[in-house]
Amino acid sequence: MAILDVLKYEGSNDVLVWKWRSESNDSRENELRMGSQLIVNESQETCFYKGGQLLDVLGPGTHTLSTKNLPVLSKLVGLVYGGNSPFTAEVYFVNKAVSMDAKFGLMPFNMMEPTFKVPIPVSCRGSFALVVEDSKLFLTKMIGTVKDFNTNTLSELFRGVISENVKSTISKISKEQDLSPLELESIVFEVAGAVKSIINSHLQEFGLALKLFNIESIPVIEDNQRVKDVVSKFQEIMAQDVDERMRLKRRAENLDVYKVERSFDTTEKAAENIGGGQGGDTGGILGTMVGLGMVNPIAEQMGNMMAKNAADTNQDTSSSNENEDIIKLLKQLGELKEVGILTEEEFAEKKKELLNKLK
Repeated sequence: MAILDVLKYEGSNDVLVWKWRSESNDSRENELRMGSQLIVNESQETCFYKGGQLLDVLGPGTHTLSTKNLPVLSKLVGLVYGGNSPFTAEVYFVNKAVSMDAKFGLMPFNMMEPTFKVPIPVSCRGSFALVVEDSKLFLTKMIGTVKDFNTNTLSELFRGVISENVKSTISKISKEQDLSPLELESIVFEVAGAVKSIINSHLQEFGLALKLFNIESIPVIEDNQRVKDVVSKFQEIMAQDVDERMRLKRRAENLDVYKVERSFDTTEKAAENIGGGQGGDTGGILGTMVGLGMVNPIAEQMGNMMAKNAADTNQDTSSSNENEDIIKLLKQLGELKEVGILTEEEFAEKKKELLNKLK
């Protein structure tokens, strides 16, 4: 057997674990010996196994294998010949750097569209980044399954966990927010945040930590005409809704102008009775307003002008004429109330005053 003098790994960063093995066609593993060099790069750890049992771990640096830095392995192997005898061991390089851009995707699953009562197939795709935090725990859980362990392998192993939790989280959040399957793109960040904590708890059992979990999209699968028709109709409804929202927004922004316009409408209605016609008769609403002192402001001047009007009436007319004028004034006050110039309270107050003056 060949005896290895230098042991190192310089491969792809997406490889989480690489098991050292012979580069020759010899199916037998190379043997190690004390005095061989082990080169461990930054963000790497090297773990030595014998018979499936983890014995020693070495961190970054250049190490010369010796009984000093491999005490457990040395005792187990029982080295002879001055410590230079060859021995066999399984050596794993563990990449502890953050491994980026591992992809995942879900098979389409149906969600019921609440408005049209049609099942809509949706999918989900995204990426994640993770790191090996505990080499011993990770290798203990995973050793023996594969020789090289990369992020694609991890995706395969945890596909069920990812798929189950992504689907259940999408369904839960969409139900809470009363969303159609056609509106799921609006919750990608919420779903990603919720799923990340769940999946991370599973990964921690294997000595892994999830550093990033990103959902790129939750698309609708438009494979048949029925789904296409629903999507088209939904988009039409949403466009109409946007137009209506914009109209209401403009209406709200111009609310003050609207109030002024409405006040003009009320004034125009009142003007129909102003002056009692073309002859300028002051017995109409205008005459009532002037007589009551209600032009500006109505509330403050009404009492004083009513008193003056009553005094003038006492001087210039008889009691019967005065009563007729009061009744006429009551009718005109009623017209003012009808067109919104007088409030119910103002009308009731002046009505009481006029009724008390009847003789």
